[in-house]
Amino acid sequence: MYSTRKVKTKSGSTAIQVVRYVGHRSKMAKHMGSAKDELEIRMLQEKANEWIDQQTAQTNLFPVQKQKTLLVDRGECVSDTRICLPILPMLHPGV
Repeated sequence: MYSTRKVKTKSGSTAIQVVRYVGHRSKMAKHMGSAKDELEIRMLQEKANEWIDQQTAQTNLFPVQKQKTLLVDRGECVSDTRICLPILPMLHPGV
């Protein structure tokens, strides 16, 4: 059975690996990547979990509902899902 692990590298970043424990040793099956930002680490962990789901026929005992995420370059807003309506003053007849 595959699992994911986080490993600190010499450069200070965190590497995400998919490993398989055989006996009391771990064998690395796939290196997903490394990142320094917590958001990028979570994205790599999600990518690793998707890879595990594709490689194994075993279903997850506690399935996680996947949410759609919008990736945006830092400092630049590409789109907004909120609808902005202008605030109009209330018009009262006879006032």
